[in-house]
Amino acid sequence: MGYPMSFARSIKKNWFFWGLFGTLICGILLPGLGKTLNPGGYTIKTIVFVLFLVTGFILPSEQIKSGLKSYKLHVFLQLFIFGFIPLYFFLTARFFSGYLNGGLAIGFYALAVLPTTISTCVVFTQTTGGNSVGAIFNSAFSNVAGIFASPLLLSLFLSGTGSALPLKEILPIVRSLVITMLLPLLLGQYLRRGHTAVADRNRKRFSDGSSALILLIVFITISTTAANQGFLGMLLQLAIPFSFLAASHLFFILVLYQGSRFLKFSREDRICAVFVGPQKTIAMGVPLLSVFFSSRPDLLALAVVPLLFYHPFQLFIAGIARSRMNRGGLIDER
Repeated sequence: MGYPMSFARSIKKNWFFWGLFGTLICGILLPGLGKTLNPGGYTIKTIVFVLFLVTGFILPSEQIKSGLKSYKLHVFLQLFIFGFIPLYFFLTARFFSGYLNGGLAIGFYALAVLPTTISTCVVFTQTTGGNSVGAIFNSAFSNVAGIFASPLLLSLFLSGTGSALPLKEILPIVRSLVITMLLPLLLGQYLRRGHTAVADRNRKRFSDGSSALILLIVFITISTTAANQGFLGMLLQLAIPFSFLAASHLFFILVLYQGSRFLKFSREDRICAVFVGPQKTIAMGVPLLSVFFSSRPDLLALAVVPLLFYHPFQLFIAGIARSRMNRGGLIDER
C-alpha cells in the first residue's frame, strides 16, 4: 500500500512534470487534432494573452523594488541568461546541423535566447535558503526583457541559417508580442494594485491554471506536427543531442557556481545564481515561440523540442541540488 500511495503523492506534487510527458504522448497518438483545436492560430494567441494577464497579476512587483540593491548579482545573472548561454549555443549548435534536416539547430537557438523560469527558480532558491528576493527580481526582469530580447536574438541567430525571417515579418512579430504578452502583463500589474491580497492568496491556483494552459499549447503544437509523415522517425534521432543538452545544463551550473565564488558572492547569492542562471522557461518559452513562428508552423515543433527535454531535466537536477544543499552539501559558507 505504501508504494502506490507514495507514487500517487509524487504525481500530485509534480503533476506538471508528469503532465508534460502525458501531453507529448497524447499529441503523438492524436495527430492532427491540434490543428482542429487551433483554427487560424487564434486559440494559442488567446491562451498567450490569458497567460500573461495572470503572470502580471501574480507578479510581486512590490518585492522587486527591494531587490534592486543587489546590482552585482543582477548584472551577473542577466549577462549569463542573455549573453553567455546564447553565445554558447551559437558556437555549439552548428555541430548538430545534420539533425532533423538542420532544424535541431533552430531549436537550440530558440532554447538559448529564452529567459529563466518564472517561478520554479524562485521556489528552489527560497526553499534552499538562498536570496529569494534576488531570484524574484531576476526572474521577473528577464521575462519582461525577454519579450524584446528573445525574438531579436533569435532573429540574429537565424540570419545565419536558411530559416531567417525577413524584416517585414519580424516587425509584425514584435508588434504581436507587445499586444499578446507585454500589454496583458502590464494590465495584470495594474489589476494587482487593488487586489494584492487576492493575488498572493491565490497565487498557486493561478499558477496551476497557467501550467494547464501551457500543456494545452504543447499538445496543440505536438499534435499538429505529428500529422506530418516521419515525425516519430525524427524523434529517434535525438538521443545524442539530448545528452548534449543535459551535459550543457550541468556545465552552466558549474560556471555559475565558480563565477559567483570568484565574485565573492554570499552563500545566499550563490544559491540564487545556480538556480536562476541555468534554467529556461517553458511558461514563457512555448507562448513566445508560438507567436514568433506563427507564420512558420513547420519550424515551431523543431523550435520547442529541445525546450521540452531541457525543462524536465532542469527540474530533476534542481531537485537533487536542493536536497544536497538542505543537507549542507554542494555550496559551502565561504
